[in-house]
Amino acid sequence: MRGRKDKDQFEVTRVAGRLVAYTGSQPEMPVEVEPEADAFDAELVERGARLLAVMPRRQLRATIEDLLSPHDRERGRRAVDALIDAAFAIEDETGHIRKVA
Repeated sequence: MRGRKDKDQFEVTRVAGRLVAYTGSQPEMPVEVEPEADAFDAELVERGARLLAVMPRRQLRATIEDLLSPHDRERGRRAVDALIDAAFAIEDETGHIRKVA
């Protein structure tokens, strides 16, 4: 039995071709956010809109806030409030958030 001299080399080929199917599946984000730096972070709002677009219909508000900003819950809370104010999401009486339309 002979060992290969180049056994430590690892080469990946044709990955881009296999990933093409996933690049076209980006959900549309119709949320328009007014730039208020101290009120909320626009990037977190965009992430929240994307989360609501791809996650199951009803998510707890605390779950979305924690996913958006795990180390600063207040930033996550402001981002979810901005999504609700922009009429992209609504919150029901049980504390669940769901995407509108």
